[in-house]
Amino acid sequence: MASLCNSSTSLKTPFTCSSTSLSSTPKPSQLFLHGKRNQMFKVSCKVTNNNGDQNVETNSVDRRNVLLGLGGLYGVANAIPLAASAAPTPPPDLSSCSIARINENQVVSYSCCAPKPDDMEKVPYYKFPSMTKLRVRQPAHEANEDKMRDLDKTQPLNPIGFKQQANIHCAYCNGAYRIGGKELQVHNSWLFFPFHRWYLYFYERIVGKIIDDPTFTLPYRNRDHPKGMRFPAMYDREGTSLFDVTRDQSHRNGAVIDLGFFGNEVETTQLQLMSNNLTLMYRQMVTNAPCPRMFFGGPYDLEINLELLGTIENIPHSPVHIWSGTVSGSTLPNGAISNGENMGHFYSAGLDLVFFCHHSNVDRMWSKWKATGGKRTDITHKDWLNSEFFFYDENENPYRVKVRDCLDTKKMGYAYKPMATPWRNFKPLTKASAGKVNTSSIPPVSQVFPLAKLDKAISFSINRPTSSRTQQEKNAQEEMLTFNSIRYDNRGYIRFDVFLNVDNNVNANELDKAEFAGSYTSLPHVHRAGETNHIATVDFQLAITELLEDIGLEDEETIAVTLVPKRGGEGISIESATISLADC
Repeated sequence: MASLCNSSTSLKTPFTCSSTSLSSTPKPSQLFLHGKRNQMFKVSCKVTNNNGDQNVETNSVDRRNVLLGLGGLYGVANAIPLAASAAPTPPPDLSSCSIARINENQVVSYSCCAPKPDDMEKVPYYKFPSMTKLRVRQPAHEANEDKMRDLDKTQPLNPIGFKQQANIHCAYCNGAYRIGGKELQVHNSWLFFPFHRWYLYFYERIVGKIIDDPTFTLPYRNRDHPKGMRFPAMYDREGTSLFDVTRDQSHRNGAVIDLGFFGNEVETTQLQLMSNNLTLMYRQMVTNAPCPRMFFGGPYDLEINLELLGTIENIPHSPVHIWSGTVSGSTLPNGAISNGENMGHFYSAGLDLVFFCHHSNVDRMWSKWKATGGKRTDITHKDWLNSEFFFYDENENPYRVKVRDCLDTKKMGYAYKPMATPWRNFKPLTKASAGKVNTSSIPPVSQVFPLAKLDKAISFSINRPTSSRTQQEKNAQEEMLTFNSIRYDNRGYIRFDVFLNVDNNVNANELDKAEFAGSYTSLPHVHRAGETNHIATVDFQLAITELLEDIGLEDEETIAVTLVPKRGGEGISIESATISLADC
């Protein structure tokens, strides 16, 4: 479970960036941005996808053009000083929206762009309507199926039609919008949670308007509970509007979901799979998400190809998408070759109504995480709070919205029906190894790295910066295991698991063990036609303070680490591995 991923061509630590202050002024951006006035930075880095004319110089971006309303961008890593306050500038010109891409050789055959308001200058900020009581979202396995049957995918292509609502995800996630030469992507950063919360908020109200039921709520796919780990029955009835023919047929009829699924089926029992799922949830919600930076991910970097995923976006969010869509490369019902449609690809995910059910539960995880306590609070950085998005409401009126206004679901008029969260008490305590692994019998980290390819399980010993820390010291700093400069071709699926205090004979299909630390995953990335650089370089961190306590290694100066490839390992290289103490 990734606690933090840092994807670039040269960075060695999260949130660092080489910059030079500039005095010139670039051409104004077409997107809604804000940041420190009259200050620019030049950053040496490769600009990614470009689907049209650029309106901003690709090697320098005005700090005013850092956060945008159509996606809430945060331009440079937070090691660069930011303004004490940020003033918004006019909203985006939606005419800048262009072609969305499926991959480097294939474009989306239709426009994903939102209708343009008559006068973007006059688009107001959204204000919540008055309410008399909260709308309560139900778990999908208990929800009222009659209401869901009224959904109609044939709504016309207007600002609130079903197809246009699905296209919102396509436009924000497949390169239709750009800034500074870089394609906008609301995944892989701290934009992920607030964007999808606002997206579902307006979608829910639009559906209520269409079916003439203002009390309508989206169900949530409660896949973090054993009762919700199978495909929701009401979405699996052929001939209904909730059924989607592009789903993986082998995952129907009561199949238990794998919350770590990345294309390969786990050879194990349903009971073990459920246990693995609860373990993954505990690691992602508790162990590897002790503070906002780990849970939400990092700032959206405008100039460097950073990927700063939060824990839940990494797992289970992405695996649920892949598990629900068709197998990439298989044949779709219409005879076309699948790219993972519908749920398994960003551009098409919203065409399957289960998408909104899935993201309703992802949104619920945000609330559950904050309720867990400790340092688990919302981000307080103004550049996140002031980030903005653009949506139409149920009356086809355009609005701008801010992240700061979506932090409390009750203020937004909805809540979730309480359900048991068995993962909360599912800390894996059973050990795969009896006692401490003999670290002298495995090679030291210096002899294993640089690692040319992760084509098989490998083990190594590594020294810790200190041992026997006090509770006060643990509260102040998290002990981080970092894999530096992981390189791979980002056009394919990637996953490997990390274990402490086991050797390379570990049973990696049983994740419910105290030694399981987490997983690194990566989905295929969209590239522009003709682009030749498909290599991602990533730093991956895991929080291991709790694990060391549970395994009984707090007093050890040297520990054993094992990496197990699950997908694409033959194409993964890793420069080095280190353990350090870091503020969380």
